[in-house]
Amino acid sequence: MSDVSTGERPHILLVEDHALLRELQQQILEKQGFRVTVAASADDAVVLLSGGTHADILLSDVRMAGTLNGIALAHWTREHFPHMGILLQTAFTDSLTGDFPVLRKPFDPDTALVAIQQALRERRPASR
Repeated sequence: MSDVSTGERPHILLVEDHALLRELQQQILEKQGFRVTVAASADDAVVLLSGGTHADILLSDVRMAGTLNGIALAHWTREHFPHMGILLQTAFTDSLTGDFPVLRKPFDPDTALVAIQQALRERRPASR
């Protein structure tokens, strides 16, 4: 797990089902200095995390095809990886996201960066 205090680049697991948007977000995040792992669905993200992928932040779309949507993925992540920060993104105003922070699409890179930095500050410490 990367540690922001040691100067390692924070690692984001980006979950987005729209390929072009996923590529664009990945490029923007990498230009901002983040390490990025991508998943095309919440189901793919669960496979990655269960298989040993470690990330500091889960940045996930809310509405996706598959057995899990982004909100279900956020709950699963909180249960299994409570130290990870969670940030959801959606273009739909009717999405009920509970207590998870949300970026409303469309958003600019500066807005995303501020939200990601906030999620990094608010994440729970990893148990050792």
